Amino acid sequence: MQNSEIFKQTVSEKRLLNVVKEVSSFHRIQASPMFREAARHVKSICDRYGLQAEILSYDADPDVWYLQSKMFQEWSVREAYLDLADTGRRLCDYSAEPISVIQKSYPIDMRNTPVDLVLLDRGCDQAAYPDIDLKDKWVFIRGNINQYNWVYEQGALGLITDFIMETPNRKRSDLYHSLTYTSYWHTHLKDEPERRGFVLSPKEGDILAEMCRKKWNEEKKYLQVRPYIDSALYNGHIEVVEVTIPGEDDRTVTLCAHLCHPRSSCNDNASGVSATLEAMHVIDMLVKEGKIAKPKHTIRLTLVPEYTGTFAYLSDHNNYADCLGAMNLDMVGGRQTRYYGPITLTRTPLSTPSLISELSVYSMKQAAKEASSLNGGDVSLTNHCVSPYTGGSDHTVYSDPSIGIPCCMLGQWPDLNYHTATDTLDVIDPAVLKFSCLTAANFAYDLASLTADDLPVLFEELDSSMTEMKTGLANEYLRKDISREMFGSLLSKFRQYFLASVRSAETLVKDADISAEIKHVNRLFDVWMEQYDLCDSYPLDEELTDVYRRTAVGPFQTLSDYKALGYDEAIRHYEQNKTVKGYEFEGLALNYIDGSRTVGQLIRELSLEYREDMKHDVLNYLKLLAAIGLITKNC
Repeated sequence: MQNSEIFKQTVSEKRLLNVVKEVSSFHRIQASPMFREAARHVKSICDRYGLQAEILSYDADPDVWYLQSKMFQEWSVREAYLDLADTGRRLCDYSAEPISVIQKSYPIDMRNTPVDLVLLDRGCDQAAYPDIDLKDKWVFIRGNINQYNWVYEQGALGLITDFIMETPNRKRSDLYHSLTYTSYWHTHLKDEPERRGFVLSPKEGDILAEMCRKKWNEEKKYLQVRPYIDSALYNGHIEVVEVTIPGEDDRTVTLCAHLCHPRSSCNDNASGVSATLEAMHVIDMLVKEGKIAKPKHTIRLTLVPEYTGTFAYLSDHNNYADCLGAMNLDMVGGRQTRYYGPITLTRTPLSTPSLISELSVYSMKQAAKEASSLNGGDVSLTNHCVSPYTGGSDHTVYSDPSIGIPCCMLGQWPDLNYHTATDTLDVIDPAVLKFSCLTAANFAYDLASLTADDLPVLFEELDSSMTEMKTGLANEYLRKDISREMFGSLLSKFRQYFLASVRSAETLVKDADISAEIKHVNRLFDVWMEQYDLCDSYPLDEELTDVYRRTAVGPFQTLSDYKALGYDEAIRHYEQNKTVKGYEFEGLALNYIDGSRTVGQLIRELSLEYREDMKHDVLNYLKLLAAIGLITKNC
């Protein structure tokens, strides 16, 4: 492994902060001229650094699919504002705060035609407003716009929202003066209404709501507004910035980060862009100066519109077997004060086992050598941790088994200002950003230069991972959160995962000798099974013997894409019958469909992951996938 000290000495906190500042000055909405300007600026940064970079362009056309992701049209906006009709007071102004317009809003010009503003303050259920006429009116809602699509069916022209997404770590009052990043994601179907709107802070929303009530109570009239949005939607393009450090061969290691999101959106995700650019710059500079060896394999960075750009890029660069592994950086520089969590390394999913998880952990540990203790040992100044797989960003696309590029994620949660106008430069800590950059640089260079001599280091990390996993499962069992049957089968499941991770060494390094490590892993699990008198006994429904295989490459971004292909009713039926909570079930379940597992085995795998019987949801999901044609039954 490369001594990481040289990276630590070379990475510049000033460069990191400057790039965040530069990138965050662009309003980086997916498929827009504004995103294109940001991509060109990032290319100019690469040119300044002497990095080999190019901008790749893909069609933004709703008739185009990239793998399983349906595209949408490009959006441009020149001017937009919302005024109160009576006083002329400006409530929203795109030129002052771009996030005050709902992104991808359709155009409208009612500067000279005041429109009634109807306050909907009884929740999102349409039944709560039986007598309200919304035709040709503007609507003021207090919630998530996705729960109010029915207002357009009633003839509304547009809406205002002061919604703040609340979590256990943040309340509406914490962001009383902020605005939520809000966007429509059009499907461009024939019956889709033209949607548009504006965003207020909770404070301004409370003031406006009181004005609406007062007007109605005193005059039985609606408050009126004058909306103006000078925008356009049209077939255009999206861009991906590809940065390359050539290696001795064409096998690759990938870093990725999403470049999109509104101005300023600093931690999400100008931080990831900055950290990966600096990692590439430092590796490239040290190679050119002869201070480190040229990597064996090519290192590549992709800066993308989140999800969309990764789907497009991987549809075009489909030599997946040549990519050894990847790391996605998404929100990696937040100042670790109130409601800003640790820098978290998310492992690969259990369905995509690889030693790159252990290399990622090792890389982060090297980055954590930030200071010395009184006895001369290493001390970390940055709060960090390792997490089991979760979704939510581009690593899910890489790690899908049909693509098979194991990809970890470096991220940060909680994040107080996530998806709001107050995700500004002051939330960034250059020292935290440097920690993340060093983790990425260590990972990329070490994986691109990995030799058989490095494997014992990764096997030691694997030992730590296995012990931590076993301790966690044992605690679940001792707390009676899981049964003895489930405990034994989960240990067996993890045995197979870690054995497969060891075998991945044969892909990462030619002539890797893994025989001793295979024996060691088996012995360790044998001891644990004996310690608790366990066996692999969680029940398997042996009657469900059908085997399905996937018919398409890649996961899907959203089920709603398939409404464009006429599967509305199948999707509606699935969602009405779905009982599992959260957004990750579909991706996890899809990962296990491999053309060899029976339906009973799929149910068992998902039940072990979720710690509960998943039969209903798995069968419900398989029915949907078969209806859409994403899976087919083996003959």
